[in-house]
Amino acid sequence: MNDWVDILIAYREGKFARYFHGLTPKLLVGASQVPLGKVFDNDKIAHDFTKQLFQEMQQYDEDGLIVSSNHCEIHDGPVMQFTEAEWTENSIGTSFETIWNSYGDDIVSGDFGISPYDREILNSIFE
Repeated sequence: MNDWVDILIAYREGKFARYFHGLTPKLLVGASQVPLGKVFDNDKIAHDFTKQLFQEMQQYDEDGLIVSSNHCEIHDGPVMQFTEAEWTENSIGTSFETIWNSYGDDIVSGDFGISPYDREILNSIFE
């Protein structure tokens, strides 16, 4: 489930130029589905997949990069990005509960917020 790594690297490289503070976890979840944006079969699968993705992001520490979050006023929730920093247990700066409370309903319903702009970039990443 490491598609999110490629997506956050693309964000770091400026490929998502419309976004200034990071990408939403719901976009990362939806972009990690095959096919892109596939709706989960049920709430439990959506929850478990999102939790696994969060845990991977929380533990990521490679090539001097860790995942950190910022609070986005537009989405009223955390957005994720890679940051150059020393990893600590709390580096990610958010909790799974915060992510799920902010985006869980959208993730369960399949509303991943993947715009045509995002889809074009995501398709170019995974070609």
